[in-house]
Amino acid sequence: MRYERLKDIVDLAIRLQGSRAGVTIEEIQSNLSVSRRTAERMRDAVEWAFGPLETVPSDDNRLHWRLRSGALRCLVQVTTEELSALATASAALERTGLQEQATRLKRIDTKLRAVQNDALERRDSDLEALMQVEGLAMRPGPRQPVDAGLIEILREAILTSRMVKFRYRARSTGRTSHQRLEPYGLIYGNRAFLVARNDWNNEPRLWRLTGMDEAKLLPERFDRDPDFDLRCFARRSFGTFQEDPVQVMLRFDTTAAPDASFFLFHPDQTAEVYEDGTVTVCFEAGGLDEICWHLITWGETVTVERPLRLRRRLAKMCATLAAHHRPA
Repeated sequence: MRYERLKDIVDLAIRLQGSRAGVTIEEIQSNLSVSRRTAERMRDAVEWAFGPLETVPSDDNRLHWRLRSGALRCLVQVTTEELSALATASAALERTGLQEQATRLKRIDTKLRAVQNDALERRDSDLEALMQVEGLAMRPGPRQPVDAGLIEILREAILTSRMVKFRYRARSTGRTSHQRLEPYGLIYGNRAFLVARNDWNNEPRLWRLTGMDEAKLLPERFDRDPDFDLRCFARRSFGTFQEDPVQVMLRFDTTAAPDASFFLFHPDQTAEVYEDGTVTVCFEAGGLDEICWHLITWGETVTVERPLRLRRRLAKMCATLAAHHRPA
């Protein structure tokens, strides 16, 4: 038990040093499952062992603590499993065409090895063995690479609140247009999207990065809406389709219920298991077509309880697919 508590204190010190926003007593309580008094003692133990803590300004009327110290360098060790997870994440990004982000993860791996060069030969041997038994399942989806230079331009525009312009090819019609936008953020999924607004639409919308070329960073600045929240914007949709959200209820039969009860359809979903073994999943989102595309993979195990237009959209989509099937 004493060893476990010592490990908790070291882990807390690492988190206090690695958090830019700082850590509150309430967060220490929650993460370590301890009382407030124990959390305060652990915070004090970190300060005694590794150096003074500083408070970080915040807007939530709570004290946020952060550690500024070089004493942790000899204690922070990167495990083989963590290096493996980093390599897996890099490979996943490469498969979706996000080469620039994958390269950044590889650079992190190199830097971690540079600052922790002890026992690297043994660790690399363990890592190679682990990578041989772990891998990525081949997932269908777009693999069109995203230009790293484009991401750099958009990232700078977002961080400096500057306008961007580019030529854009619409996916549905193939037509090209010249756009001048206020960029708010980037969303990564099967495809990468820019969240931005233009002069004729007050609401931000999604723009495919693979549909852009001739991008330029403009000197003009814009006033970013202080109330805009990228996470809230992303949660309005199922996947990356932005439509007016609807209340969705899906019922899964007993054969699919075990998988459906643990499946993440939407970050704000709720699930309820019934005595007959079925399970319902409820969430609010837009993007009915993308919901239908996903529900097809569940086959006859899922029933759309609501809304009615989603049920009709799914039925029409399935009928269209069936009409294209020709017996050999």
